[in-house]
Amino acid sequence: MAKILILTAERTGTGHKSSANAIEKHLKSLGHTTMQVNCFEQSGYFGKKMEASYIPLTTKHPNLWKVTYSFSQVCPWFISGMMYTLSNKNFERIISEFDPDLIITVHGMFTRAISRILRKMHRKTPFMIDVIDLVHPPVIWRDKRADRVFLPTEEIKNEYIDLGFSPDKLVVSGFPIREDIIVPSKPKKVDGKVNILMVNPSINLRKNKKFLLEVSSIEGANITLVCGRDERLYNMACALKEKYNLANVEVVGFIKDMNRRLSDAHILLTKAGPNMILEGARSGTAIVVTGHIPGQEANNYLYVTENDFGIKCENPKKIAASLRHMIEHDLDRYLANVLNSKCNDGAHIIAEAIDQYLKEVNGKK
Repeated sequence: MAKILILTAERTGTGHKSSANAIEKHLKSLGHTTMQVNCFEQSGYFGKKMEASYIPLTTKHPNLWKVTYSFSQVCPWFISGMMYTLSNKNFERIISEFDPDLIITVHGMFTRAISRILRKMHRKTPFMIDVIDLVHPPVIWRDKRADRVFLPTEEIKNEYIDLGFSPDKLVVSGFPIREDIIVPSKPKKVDGKVNILMVNPSINLRKNKKFLLEVSSIEGANITLVCGRDERLYNMACALKEKYNLANVEVVGFIKDMNRRLSDAHILLTKAGPNMILEGARSGTAIVVTGHIPGQEANNYLYVTENDFGIKCENPKKIAASLRHMIEHDLDRYLANVLNSKCNDGAHIIAEAIDQYLKEVNGKK
């Protein structure tokens, strides 16, 4: 079978790594050999610093991040050239040693850099891109030289066709997310108290404090706040729970049972990261988008609102009233509609498309 190189990142949010893991799992089930490579680790000291600074920059200095993101939209050639300069020697070595039959990237910053490296090496290794942004993907994802581009929705495919991409190279695959999410066979029902799960509600610590206090005021609700590895958020939430005796609130740090937490939840409050939105949708949970990283996540809420399985509410002062109205009037409809969301199971489609492509290429040799 084939050797497939998967390009990803590990500290620029959870999406890249979890998407890479989901694709890798299915490729291995088809008998292929895989190797994941953290792109930033191959980009020297500066690349490693870029990766390490992503979370602090987006959470503590969002306006600076917005400027940086806007620059990458206007001058993607500069970003691609910089990443090529930083990483080309290490990637040449990796490609020579591993000798992949195909390369797929789930990180936009390295799309053009990798295709340029392949041309420099005079290799005809098939190169594919998996776009892991939900609405209006950033410009840096685009590379018409790619042999296949996997896209989460039909709307994004139409955008790419309008940009001059060959329809034959575009595959609407959905979004590759973790495979352990428990998928319900019928809409969830509220029997007793409403279970509200809060995961990364905002990139702003003060707003998270206000969100927690407001949501905790809702009678008849069990609330769980998942803080992950954010120690500031965890310490702040624990202090609030003790100070205000928030008996209906559970505060947890990094957990390994997110699938169960999502399965038990009726409502998920989260910022507009595509992975969390789609994990919530796959688990049959109504979504409330409560924040976003400026630029790249600004429009992701549209996937929730246009498919009518949740709302957007980024104002802590309005969240309690919005949730009460949602629970009283709209929750049953959202819980039914979310089962029809279509782009949250892409990993197996991507793996099977890669497998079929390689069979066709090998058959022509």
